[in-house]
Amino acid sequence: MPDAVLKLDPLRAWRFVAGKVSGLGAVTSPPYDVLEPAIVRRLTDSDLHNMVRLILPRDPDLGPSRYDEPARRLVGWQRDGIVVQDEQPALYVYEQRLRGAVLCGLVGSLRLDPARRVVLPHEDVMPHWVDDRLRLMEATDADLEPILLAYADGGVASDAVDAARAGEPWLEAETYNGAEHRIWRIDDPVTLAEIETELAKHEAVIADGHHRYAAYLERQLRAPYRPSADVGLAMLVDYVRHPLTLDPIHRVVPGLELATVQARTPPGWQLQPGRVEGDPNRISVTDGSSWLTLHSASDAPAVTLLHEVLLSSWGAVEQDITFHHTLDDALALAGPQRAAVELTAPEMDQVLRSAAQGVVLPQKATSFGPKPRVGLLFRTL
Repeated sequence: MPDAVLKLDPLRAWRFVAGKVSGLGAVTSPPYDVLEPAIVRRLTDSDLHNMVRLILPRDPDLGPSRYDEPARRLVGWQRDGIVVQDEQPALYVYEQRLRGAVLCGLVGSLRLDPARRVVLPHEDVMPHWVDDRLRLMEATDADLEPILLAYADGGVASDAVDAARAGEPWLEAETYNGAEHRIWRIDDPVTLAEIETELAKHEAVIADGHHRYAAYLERQLRAPYRPSADVGLAMLVDYVRHPLTLDPIHRVVPGLELATVQARTPPGWQLQPGRVEGDPNRISVTDGSSWLTLHSASDAPAVTLLHEVLLSSWGAVEQDITFHHTLDDALALAGPQRAAVELTAPEMDQVLRSAAQGVVLPQKATSFGPKPRVGLLFRTL
């Protein structure tokens, strides 16, 4: 078997036509898995062509046929010139700025790595979400949302990114949250060859998009005869030059009471009343009125301890747990028999070390950011 190398191929990306929509920012969306209902309503109302109408199929009662609607909608947008495909292949430099936070990297077609030698996942996936994303990909025959990967010390590849940003953007947009988005194209053959050579020296960790990447791999297995199924849309960030943030994802556990946490937490844990801040590895649980903070002497990430030790001790049903990117969203659902669990984020070195060792954290263990906006660039097969 030939050695696997990290490779990001140029592509002819699709984009919205500014004159056909109310604004390029108005048709974009955050990734599907951070869309709370209020955000979905805002995006749906912002423009008839907002990407949320493609990435978040409605009416679960329709079963598999619910993916037909976004597929028909995308075909209509292509037919009517709402979206157009770039004439020549390129790698795209994408920059997002919001209140001092900057996301910057390369967008292209990532060569898939089923053996996990150079594209390294760091957290587990939930099969139903992999199936959901796969069904959408197969119905639309498209990759609508880039996954996010992180690597270190990109050398000439990162130099090429920064050099492109010195020129005039190919595309600019501003979104309702005040974020500014800019995209540049890299299509010079010499520069593309230098990027390819540099990336081949590296491995990358999947920062965001594990379910979509798992769906890419499943699609590749189902369609081995399609060269276009050997790749998936991705954004690659040199996190040394352009650092990413790392935040926790909180849980809401139906059926869990604070009294159960108090009585059934295993020996060896410290339990303190209240929400004790400043502890980098704490787990705090609330029923909406009272708090209990837990601490273990283990150096394992809090999310690992929660899923591998605590939930089973508490008698929680993991399939019923919901995941929330903001603590406010979790607290809004907390109640006497529905506990919200506040987690702390793992350290970056914990994530990188576990990924390099082939050890994955529990599902929804981390929230890397900033996340690329959906709808500025996408790919069809």
